[in-house]
Amino acid sequence: MKAEEKPFWETKKLNEMTDEQWESICDRCGKCCLMKIGLFRIRFTKIACPLLDICSGRCKDYENRWKYVPGCIKLTPQNLKKCKKWLPKTCAYLWVLKKHTLPPWHPLVTKKKNSIHTAGISVKNRAISYCEPYNYEEYVVKWDDL
Repeated sequence: MKAEEKPFWETKKLNEMTDEQWESICDRCGKCCLMKIGLFRIRFTKIACPLLDICSGRCKDYENRWKYVPGCIKLTPQNLKKCKKWLPKTCAYLWVLKKHTLPPWHPLVTKKKNSIHTAGISVKNRAISYCEPYNYEEYVVKWDDL
């Protein structure tokens, strides 16, 4: 395959991507929007951020999310390495950072935006909606894909 035929995520560095390309790398699994506990050893819970629509894997107010959710971080090429301990091992940004090809279930590969759900990789039907108060320890999950 010639270089010009390769997809952008295989030819561009993360910091060379347009905003649209960068955003399209996200597969909308919703796992980064799960509440986490711990400082040194991060553990995921199945409790979703209040703004996460757990059926679509999309934020209900993506553009303004950090106004409503104080701990929300806008992932960028510049902070990706610093934030990687907070991301699931299936995160497409991490795959591209490590120079791996995107997995076969990724929407950019399948050309189907719901392929992440069909493959069972997203939080759909696995996460629960945010509601206070929770004892987060009771909701820690050990999914293979986190």
